[in-house]
Order: sequence, then C-alpha cells, then structure tokens
Amino acid sequence: MEDESRFRRRLRWLYPGMKVKRWLFVAIIGVLFISIGLSLIVSTPYFRGIYRTWSSIVYQLVRNYWLSVSFGIIWLAVGIFFIVYGLQHMNRSIFSVIMPAPEDDVAKKIFQKRQLERGPNIVAIGGGHGLHVFLQGIKKYTSNTTAIVTVFDDGGSSGLLRQEMGVLPPGDIRNCLIALADTEPLMAKLFQHRFENDSTLHGHNFGNLFITALTQVTGDFQKAIGESSKVLAVRGRVLPTTLLNVVLKAECDDGNIISGESNVGVCGKRIKRIFLDPEQVVSTPEVIKAIDEADIIILGPGSLYTSVLCNLVVNEVREAVLHSPAPVVFVCNVTTQPGETDHYKFADHLKAIFQFIPPERLNYILVNNEKPDSDRMNELNQKGIEMVNIAEINTYDSIKIYEAPLLSLEQPTRHDSDKLARALIQILTNEKPSWKFYFTLYTEDGFKNLKLVQMMNKYKKKKILDQEIMLQVEKNQTGNMKENIFAEKKK
Repeated sequence: MEDESRFRRRLRWLYPGMKVKRWLFVAIIGVLFISIGLSLIVSTPYFRGIYRTWSSIVYQLVRNYWLSVSFGIIWLAVGIFFIVYGLQHMNRSIFSVIMPAPEDDVAKKIFQKRQLERGPNIVAIGGGHGLHVFLQGIKKYTSNTTAIVTVFDDGGSSGLLRQEMGVLPPGDIRNCLIALADTEPLMAKLFQHRFENDSTLHGHNFGNLFITALTQVTGDFQKAIGESSKVLAVRGRVLPTTLLNVVLKAECDDGNIISGESNVGVCGKRIKRIFLDPEQVVSTPEVIKAIDEADIIILGPGSLYTSVLCNLVVNEVREAVLHSPAPVVFVCNVTTQPGETDHYKFADHLKAIFQFIPPERLNYILVNNEKPDSDRMNELNQKGIEMVNIAEINTYDSIKIYEAPLLSLEQPTRHDSDKLARALIQILTNEKPSWKFYFTLYTEDGFKNLKLVQMMNKYKKKKILDQEIMLQVEKNQTGNMKENIFAEKKK
C-alpha cells in the first residue's frame, strides 16, 4: 500500500494542468537529437575505427548478436537512470532552498496552484464577516476570486483611522485579505491582532495600521492593498468599491435620516432606502472589468444594507452588474441582524434587493434550510435574533431558489464557509457546465468523483437549450419579416 501511494504521488507530476508533460516531451526530443548527432559523429572515418573496435570487443565477450543488443539496451537503461537520478536530486537540492518541504509536497503544491489558476472568475460583492466566511471557503476552488468590498465603515479602529489619518477604512479590506491569504497562521493572527492595553493604540488592529502605513508610503490606497496581498500571498484580489471618501446614509420609514454606517447598522428602525453623501460616486476600472469578466456574481452574505447593498448604491457598480453576462446569485442571510433587519422575513430581504437588482436580472437565491438545536434557538431568541423562514419564499419565474444546509455549527448566525462554497460551486456548474471548469472545481482527492456522465448530460442539456433559444429567436424574426412583407403588399 505504501509503494502504491508513493507511485501515485510520483504520478501526480503527470496530472492535467501541471505543465510538466510538455517540457518532458521537449527533453525527450532533445535526447533524441543528441543521439542522432552522436550517430553522425561516430559514422565519420576517424570514429568508425573506434566504434568497430568497441563493437568487436563486446561481440567477443558475449559472442552472440542478440546478447550484444541486450547489452546495448542495458547501457541505454543505465544512461536514462543516471539522467533521471541527476535531475531528481538537482530539483530536490533547489527545492530544499526555495521550498523547504518534503519532496512529495512539491508536486502537490504545484498541482494545487495550477488547478486554482484555472478556476472560474468569481466576483463577490459585500463586506464584513459574511464576505470573510465566503472567501475562506471559495479559495479552495479557485484563485481567480475578486472581492469587491465596502469602504463606508466609520466605526471602531477603521473609523478612527479614517478620521485622524484621512485614509479609507481598512477594516473590511483587512478581513478579506486574511480570508484569501495562503500564508502561515502566525501571519494571519498578526494581521488580526488588536491592541487591548491602555495605550494610544488601544482598540486599533495591527492589520489596519499596516494598511494605513502602506497607504502613506505608496501614496495610494489601492496600491497598499496590492502590496498587502503580496505579503499575505492572497489567492485572488481584493478591490475597494470606490476610492472616494463618502458617507453612507439611510432613510427610515418614519422619515428620519441616519448618517454613518455604524449608526445605520444599529438604528433599530425599518430602513426605506440607503444612499451616499455625495450621491455621485465613481468606482474604479478594475472593479468594472472584474464584473464584466466574471463567470458568476455573488451578492452577500453579510449585513444587508451596510455590507451588501451599499456597494450597489454606487451607480457604476450596479450598472456593471446589470449588464454583465454572468449569473447573479443572492446569498440570503441565515438570521436577522439586530438593529438593522429586525423581524425581516425572506420577502423583506428580496424587497431590499429589488431596489437595486430587478427580479429578471437575479438568477439564483441561495437559502439555508438547516436549523440549530432548541438550546441555540432559545439563545438566539433571547438576543432578538430570528431565523429567516424559507417557508415564506415566494416563487418567481425568472429566479431559481436553491436550498442547502449552510448553517455553521459553531456560530449559528453565520454560514459555514465550506458548505457555502460547495453550494455556490454546484450552482456554477449547473449554470455553466463547461469543460473549462471540469478539472478545476474538484480537489486532487476528488478525481474519482468526477461524474463524467453527469457532466456530459449537463453539457448536452445546455447545448439543446441554447439551440431552442436560437430557433425561437429565428422564428420570431421570420414571423416579423412575414408581417412586414404582408403589410407592404396590403399597402
């Protein structure tokens, strides 16, 4: 069993997408050319005598034609062995310096990196802990994730830095960077460390201070995020919704205007609409391009108004989502949020979403159908937290409701990152059964679960559906042409 496992680890170098087989083929061609060149050199008169002397010695020793051929094959095998042995130990010597890990981990790491690089382009719009949870799970499937993050926070450490240093709030950006980081746990803990002692740094977060310092060094908030991504080896990108310093405001049903994200999230009133001050806010070209090139767009999870919908208040972001060819998925929160969505039903969440995204543009709604135990439910109820009841879901012709067990056992007010990522990957493969994602959305251990027949059926259904749509369009165009011709004749 151990030998078989070792053989499979060696075989990992030949997996699809490793970009090793092509260079191995080039090396074999090189050896072939060397052999041809040597044969041409040996065929010259000077070397021909040496060759004849050597062949006669070999023949005298073995005294048999076929044995001499076998002797040549043995020499060839020994030569190949020395080549492979030398290359293997040369690579091991190099990797021991660059990547001090066991030899078998090298192939595994390369395979994972290649696999993640070929993953789908996923755009997640939101902020706060909800987006952090989603990014933690989705980074195991692709390194082409773009998090478009709110920068309207005005409370806590971010609010202080925003007020005193004049920088955009780095808190939500930091959380997303940590979620996508592929670095040592100690580095992640360092970026999340909060100073608690009685000092001038009390309440501040090291990651926030780091991003603020980089902003002053580079002179640009977005460059500071990029440099922080390099430090943390982030799988993907984190982009701010805008680079302008604006204030989030909300108008409540009673007519009151709440100013500031930290106040909107705890206002305790039903929110009628949210807007920015100033209202005319531009996004960045990187954000618009990411949305245009997305394979799927995720809204949420997170605080409905202060983390998710506030990004859509930026007109350029909303318009880019509306015109993007990618399917849009709204991840409904597991529970209500005290102070922001008290007593909200599922219909109330949709009503808020439809202020920015019309029903015909929303393709999927992902909802949780799992409940915590009775003790946890009582604890939540005592805190004024309610589960979002999926029994009250209203059906829409253009929207597909996808139910799945998404609840986190440790924190029943949040999604489980792995469950959420799996559900969204399933939606993506159902919506886009493309060969592009065939070998990329499964881990190496899951190669045996690649359900080829199911993939083929999805692909065929998608092709048939596209053909039916094209035929219907052509039929409508032909009908319109006939009506026009009939009208002309009638005239």
